Amino acid sequence: MTWLNKQVQKRPDHPAFYFQDESWTFLEVQQEVSHWVATYQQVLAPEEKRVALFSKNSKELYFSILALWELGKELLFLNTHLTLAELTFQLKDAQVKTIIGAPETQALLEEISFVDVQPMVKKQHSLSRQEFQQPSDLESVASIMYTSGTTGQPKGVLQRFKNHLASARGTQENMGITAEDCWLCAVPLFHISGLSIVVRQLVLGCSIRLYDKFDEQQVTQDLQEGRGTVISVVATMLQQLLSVYPEAGYSASFKGMLLGGGPIAPDKLAQCEEKGIPVIQSYGMTETCSQVVALKFEDAALKIGSAGQPLKDMQIKIVDELGQEQPEKQVGEILLKGPNVVSGYLNQRQPEKWTADGWFKTGDMGYLDAQGYLYLVSRLSELIISGGENIYPTEVEQVLQAITGIKAAAVVGEPDAQWGAVPVAYVISDQEITLAQIQDQCSRKLAKYKRPKRIYFCHSFPQTASGKIAKHRFMTEEREAFLIR
Repeated sequence: MTWLNKQVQKRPDHPAFYFQDESWTFLEVQQEVSHWVATYQQVLAPEEKRVALFSKNSKELYFSILALWELGKELLFLNTHLTLAELTFQLKDAQVKTIIGAPETQALLEEISFVDVQPMVKKQHSLSRQEFQQPSDLESVASIMYTSGTTGQPKGVLQRFKNHLASARGTQENMGITAEDCWLCAVPLFHISGLSIVVRQLVLGCSIRLYDKFDEQQVTQDLQEGRGTVISVVATMLQQLLSVYPEAGYSASFKGMLLGGGPIAPDKLAQCEEKGIPVIQSYGMTETCSQVVALKFEDAALKIGSAGQPLKDMQIKIVDELGQEQPEKQVGEILLKGPNVVSGYLNQRQPEKWTADGWFKTGDMGYLDAQGYLYLVSRLSELIISGGENIYPTEVEQVLQAITGIKAAAVVGEPDAQWGAVPVAYVISDQEITLAQIQDQCSRKLAKYKRPKRIYFCHSFPQTASGKIAKHRFMTEEREAFLIR
């Protein structure tokens, strides 16, 4: 029996899903999903196990996810900000035959000749009474999301139903989520931060209110009027919500915000404390099916700056470069182990990310205090997190270095008031090239959020003793010595 069917048996008339001015109970969700199942049965062969989805948040995307899971499909989630080149790579790498796209994406998708493009549109069918079975095997792959990694080569993360289930249960225990909660989802469903909210709804029986895009005024109104008890945010969203925070505050039913997706300025957390807004900082990634470390509400004020403690059944340790476990307050690489953590990447990429005894090497640096609370020092050392989106400098550098006229490129993150951080590029040219030419190539090859917001021409790069680019020197006044004026 599927997770959805279990909720229908337990609470058929319980509110399940809200989108704009519409609402559905669990029974009504099931009835709607059955129409979408019939639609997709007409266009997808039973043996076609993997399907791609390309859409911003919508009720159609939500119902499509549930319907395709009922049909036992593995779902490849595609970021709607991707360029044609990026989409092509992911679709080929995942060997997908069919992509289901929102109507507004059809023109772009028609340029991809090697896949069958289907519209995300429900067709009317006469339904016979039948029971659709999502794979009862929790080992089955539920979703695939690409993450670039430090190599710059995107890798498909194989998220299994068991990983999602463990994540939902860990969140339930940490945050005290019940069927009476309503989780506001203004983050994309194609990100793990969004999809994990749908899984929590199916596993825990809470309701979700989905937004097609984040609007701080609308979210604030909903929180004031008691239309949500919990919301997932990244630092940028939290800052925007603070800027319009009402004098009267939010409804008494509001429990708090789950903050993920990168660093936040300590003064913003202090503002939240002043206003009485509970914020749970968390740590997680695509490979862990959302948060695996989080602060409890009651610890948030006592451990400002900490990502918290491991969730249910999760283990964490800090190791040095030789793999030796570090004592408390000693910085090292963060390793994770537990049922939330995926067991590998698509096409067996980077197996070295897992140790022989099953620990996942995050590449992130941090330390544990005496009580076992995790503090992050840096994420993947150079990773840029801009408005909740991960930007890997290597990927951007490879695009820049492929441009005729650019001899070398280095990309770093610079602090930004709106986005938290933005990518900035430093280039050395070996023939005449204009800024406009570089920007044109970037716009063809990179999603908008990955494109360098500023590009500086240099005569040379700072180097370490071993000859590597000393990127940290670009973040100080020392950089002036390398710029062409």
